[in-house]
Amino acid sequence: MKKIFAFACCVMFIPFVSAHADQGGFTNSGGSLSGGSSVANPPGTLTIAGGTLTFLSSDGMTAIDAGFSSSSTVERCSGGGRGGHVTCAFTFTGTFSGTLTVNGATQAINGATSQVYRTNGVVVTGTTGYNSAYTPFYFSNSGQILRSDDLNGSNLISYGTQGGDVGQFYGAYGIALDPAGKIYVADTYNSRIVRIDDMNGTNWTSFGASGSDVAQFSNPSGISIDAAGRIYVMDTDNSRLVRMDDMNGTNWTTFSGIGSGVGQFAQYVAPVAFDASGRIYVADTGNTRIVRMDDMSGTNWTTLTQSPVVYGYIYSFASPIGVGVDAAGRIYVADGYRPSVVRVDDMTGTNWTSISLGSSATPNSIAVDSSGMVLVGGGGAQIVDNMAVVLTSSSALTQYYGPYYVFGATPISVPTPRPSAIRFSPPTLTFAQNMGTTSAAQTITITNFGGSPLNGVNLAASGGFSETDKCAGALSAGSNCAVSVTFTPQAVGPVTGALNVSDDSGNLGSTQVVPLNGTGTTPSASAAPTTLSFSSQAVGTTKNITLQSTGTGPLQVTSIVATAPFSQKNNCSGSIAPAASCTIQVTFAPTVAGPASGAVTITDNAGTQSVSLQAKSDD
Repeated sequence: MKKIFAFACCVMFIPFVSAHADQGGFTNSGGSLSGGSSVANPPGTLTIAGGTLTFLSSDGMTAIDAGFSSSSTVERCSGGGRGGHVTCAFTFTGTFSGTLTVNGATQAINGATSQVYRTNGVVVTGTTGYNSAYTPFYFSNSGQILRSDDLNGSNLISYGTQGGDVGQFYGAYGIALDPAGKIYVADTYNSRIVRIDDMNGTNWTSFGASGSDVAQFSNPSGISIDAAGRIYVMDTDNSRLVRMDDMNGTNWTTFSGIGSGVGQFAQYVAPVAFDASGRIYVADTGNTRIVRMDDMSGTNWTTLTQSPVVYGYIYSFASPIGVGVDAAGRIYVADGYRPSVVRVDDMTGTNWTSISLGSSATPNSIAVDSSGMVLVGGGGAQIVDNMAVVLTSSSALTQYYGPYYVFGATPISVPTPRPSAIRFSPPTLTFAQNMGTTSAAQTITITNFGGSPLNGVNLAASGGFSETDKCAGALSAGSNCAVSVTFTPQAVGPVTGALNVSDDSGNLGSTQVVPLNGTGTTPSASAAPTTLSFSSQAVGTTKNITLQSTGTGPLQVTSIVATAPFSQKNNCSGSIAPAASCTIQVTFAPTVAGPASGAVTITDNAGTQSVSLQAKSDD
């Protein structure tokens, strides 16, 4: 195993869309682990050293500064045999987070890189991709709608429960947004579609009933909204695509036909996609093809099943389960059988490009936002950057249901440049502290993982809690600050407080409240037995006293003293938790014959406890 310590190499950039590029990537080759080399197209230097990745263009206008959150290096060798030559190479892979600065505009990013280099340190090839760290999206676990600010489950919230009433979903497999940001749900097993204004369920509206007639659905699985606000529903068990103008079913129109010919689909499952001209794209899974048609009459029916000849090969779909179209008209297809994303320029398959999602992925949806970021749902959530790298969600996103339960993953539109985005880690604090004393400090880290500065940061703690911080009035994108919180209860019992934060965050609004929970406790202690008798015992006999912590707060022992001719040893140092105990070992060691008496005196934060000692020497 060999680690990459540093290299600088030639980079070919996929051009930035604007000064506020939300995702991008580049490839590189050449260079050395230990030295640098000139970089062309555009001029610059990519460096991986220790735990960091940086890129700096020669004109200083583009920079990436990031740290690795995970990385690994694998050695592979080939050749050998009798007299054969063995050739070895190393592959370094890593995921990173940091900042991208373009023309003075900085935003937080996440990314990944893969670099192949030989034993002499020369890089054979490398690929790097990145996207905005603030990538809000909706998804469903089938019984709820969820919203996350990124792949790591930041500020994760949910709405709904499983069922068939208002505020309930049953198999919510499709999600779509209209231009106003309202949320539409294909509530599959309730045979209806639902619209809500926000994650509070405001203005809940539902349409549809079980059946095959007008205004009826049977297991609708996908939903889409076109530029005109019309609603398209994949009415799966009725084998039809439905279009209507609004949530009243106005101008109900259907397209149906089962088969593999023109105007026919083998399955009606995935939501449709649209290009800038309003043409409709359908993933016809059972026929292993993508279909494009101009309208709900099937005009200009066009199919795509395979690529042109690419370096002597022809590539085809295995199980296309979803389709999306970016602003440039390029088509993205999620292939479920061999988990991957395929991108083509048009319906002729021009520039057929594929990237693997990994063997553990179970893709069920794909969507493309206005920046070209590709979001795949299923087996967690994944973001595909420039067909260069794939970033996969952490377990925090799906901690309650598991990665399989990510359905209908749908990006949320955000302004350009991306606004600031605030995150608190941990999102709440809990204390237990003896009344009238001050706890040890706990830390909350405030991070701006957005694309603009976070301004007007002001903090205050309430409810018996105090805070100190080093948060300036503004946090630049990708930066963080620490808040130290302590708790000083004035009474016994539960205390509810908050860290109140004001700022101009683009994701959580102008005010945020971080819950602070405390419990005021009180120490108490008992010693048993209350008397120790050493009558008729040999000199040097030992007996034990048990000191029990009987209060609601920790017991702190200050001193334990035994009077002569008695001595003691104990394990009562440190903090003794409620219901826990420690042991005091008392030894009788007189210097003269005859009876003796004394005491063990225990001093702690609950007061003083005393154990009487009585003894008769046999010497």
